[in-house]
Amino acid sequence: MNVFTIYPAPCAFLRAAGRRAAAAARTRPKADCSVGVRCLSGGVYPRSTAHASQRSWQTPGLCAYARPLGGFPGRRSLFSSSKVIRNYEDLPRDYRDQEGLPFGARDLSEEEVGRIFGAGFTAAAGNRLLRILHGRRVAGTLDDPAFAVHTAQFPAALIARGLAYLRQQVPVNEVMNAGLRAEDELNQMDRDVEEREEQERTPAASGDGTEGEGKDAGPEADPLYGRGAFDRIRARNIAKQKAEDKIAEEKRLAREAEEQVGLSGPLARREDGSRAITNPKVAEYYEKAQSDLEAPPEMKTWERVLPSATLVALVMGFMAAVAMVYEEPVPRYRLLRDVSTAHATVGTLIALNALVFLGWRVPPLWPLFNKYMIFVVATVRPPTLFTAVFSHTRLSHMLVNMVPLWFIGTALHEELGRADFLALYLGCGAAGFLGSLVTYTLRGWLTVTSLGASGATLGLCSAYFWEHRNDGFKVFGLPRDGVHGIVFLALMAALQMAAFGRTRTLRVDIASHLSGMAAGILGIEMLSRTARSRRRSRRGAHADREVITVLGADGGGGGGGEMKTAGGSGR
Repeated sequence: MNVFTIYPAPCAFLRAAGRRAAAAARTRPKADCSVGVRCLSGGVYPRSTAHASQRSWQTPGLCAYARPLGGFPGRRSLFSSSKVIRNYEDLPRDYRDQEGLPFGARDLSEEEVGRIFGAGFTAAAGNRLLRILHGRRVAGTLDDPAFAVHTAQFPAALIARGLAYLRQQVPVNEVMNAGLRAEDELNQMDRDVEEREEQERTPAASGDGTEGEGKDAGPEADPLYGRGAFDRIRARNIAKQKAEDKIAEEKRLAREAEEQVGLSGPLARREDGSRAITNPKVAEYYEKAQSDLEAPPEMKTWERVLPSATLVALVMGFMAAVAMVYEEPVPRYRLLRDVSTAHATVGTLIALNALVFLGWRVPPLWPLFNKYMIFVVATVRPPTLFTAVFSHTRLSHMLVNMVPLWFIGTALHEELGRADFLALYLGCGAAGFLGSLVTYTLRGWLTVTSLGASGATLGLCSAYFWEHRNDGFKVFGLPRDGVHGIVFLALMAALQMAAFGRTRTLRVDIASHLSGMAAGILGIEMLSRTARSRRRSRRGAHADREVITVLGADGGGGGGGEMKTAGGSGR
């Protein structure tokens, strides 16, 4: 990190330069046939417009003149409007870098944005980038690295194209605006120094001799006995406490500013990143786990999605082939003979999730986990679509996924068997992240990161309720005929669809949830259509409908992750 320090002599120089630039800008040049370029010193150097090359975004019938600020008042260009702000003095009080300033009377269309930035760049993203860049030109913060976080998702080449377009169409004296901003910042620094010196003098003045102190504070002293020793001690303590409170407030504001302007890379920050790292060794591991990329790499949509989709298809095809020939081991060959295969399989999955959860608490593992245990849209690694299913960084997140996996997963495992269950579980998780990859790539959210078994767990739950969509589920013995499984499935889908439009606000990967649910329904339907699965799921041919008791009226039903059934499947 480069630190730029301003000493007293350069401060005076910048102030004088800012004043000269402001005075020169207010002096209108004489109209002629040339385009001027104004420097900070106030000189204007003519440049002929006859040799100005036409940009790719310009329409042949329209011409925009790049003139000095305040020059050529009678000449209008495509973007000349009273709403376009060009001077630093006219900067609104509510200006924010992430919002920018309007650069014309209207936003550009999709075709115009395509001519500037190239195909595949949306009009909304292009207009937002142009507004931010125009605001920085007016505010004098074009080269300020503190605001780079708001354009970190755009490659440097696109930013350069946007600047070239704005400098051609909306002329702004960027040097003068930067000089005025530097002068304001230096004046603010001087005021802060004066206030700090005055506060430092206040405690010292209150602790000086008793005679001068009593004379200065005469109106506040007791009219009969004057100012006492306890009054002086109290005044010193109050002044000292005020100084300490102000210093603490300044440190807090500085810490919040650093956190907000912190570098944004494709790797996700730790969810407890608000806590400062005091251990230097832990801080070293944290730095090693961060990415060196300043912006997501430029790739086409198919280049970002196709490798992951290919790997998911190959792995699922291999697991389907293994499931066709896999046979459950006989009890004498099993390690835990007293534990059912369903509980052993689901328990192993939960243990793996818990092991990875503990691994996130080991700092030396952070670089490895940030590469292979988290799904990143910008720099996606195809194996992470499978490994991120076992990764959780918060205990609450893991419990929300593991509790349904234990109850619904064991019941579904009893019906499918180990091979089909594992294929369905991993397929739902990988398909969920693949859906997220496609969704966020098309929406341009390349800095999104995701992890967790939500897609896999919701996929298993959707598969189970779809398989029992005509069966009834009782909770505490109610209702008498049970609630159809399709009702539970509809409630799950409605909740996810309602939250889909608030993904950014909720910070939840809703796309992976919906994709995992769709994969679960499709997977269980494919398994049900095979002859082997139909023989395995044939549990009674004489009943028309099945009633499943989740929790019995006496509290004993459904204990230990099991669900009691009565009647046939009705399929």
